[in-house]
Amino acid sequence: MTSAEADSETPFTRLVEAARSGLKRDVQAMIDGLPDAELLIPLARDLPGTPEGEPVELTADLVLTPHLLPDADGQLFCALFTRPEPLAPIIAALGWTTEDQELKICSFPARVALQMAHDAIDETEVFGLVIDAGADSELCLQRRELGSLLTGRALPLVGYVENIPADERERTLLAEPAEPPPEALVNALDLWLAGHPEVFDPKLERTFNPDRDLEPHLTLTLGVDDKVDRAELFRSVTAALDGKLPPPGYLDVLFVP
Repeated sequence: MTSAEADSETPFTRLVEAARSGLKRDVQAMIDGLPDAELLIPLARDLPGTPEGEPVELTADLVLTPHLLPDADGQLFCALFTRPEPLAPIIAALGWTTEDQELKICSFPARVALQMAHDAIDETEVFGLVIDAGADSELCLQRRELGSLLTGRALPLVGYVENIPADERERTLLAEPAEPPPEALVNALDLWLAGHPEVFDPKLERTFNPDRDLEPHLTLTLGVDDKVDRAELFRSVTAALDGKLPPPGYLDVLFVP
């Protein structure tokens, strides 16, 4: 157990950051890195009788009281870190201490730390896990995703995938439509297109990419020129179609010249 001090980026940090792609192969690389990795837990309460800087045997009597991290809505998340640096702004913003003293952190084998987080997430009071909160390597995981990691089975992290990268499009397969798109969705899309004459050749298809999707879903391809603000178009069209998408309830948006 040590006080939070500056440390260098770890190989596991880079694996966690790569997993933000949401692609199954990058999630698998993170899983493959677990045996050699450690994760840090910020402590709200001290561990009595445990000297700083020395290994502590894991026993059933060892009780940890970690800090939980609130999101913008006040929902609580388990917080783990691949290195101490991301803790500094959190300490400044939230005043994290260990029993009103300088914050202490405890280092655990990554798999052990992830298992403890999985056990703590009940989706009622604790809603998920965030690794390296606020850093470039920040990764948020739901309990289902975390459980999959612990079993060694990679799942695409669909919450991190908005647009298919160019090198991924050739892996994407057209899926047979289960049924026509809902009428409310088609009407909303037509209305949005009528207000955006800069968009041409719209195409709505059902697709599946085994490296990034859990199941077939709708993909909307929009023709635009290079001067168009694609980020704003993405926000606009997804807002217009919100609540009208069939299962699994999300939409890929592709922009092509």
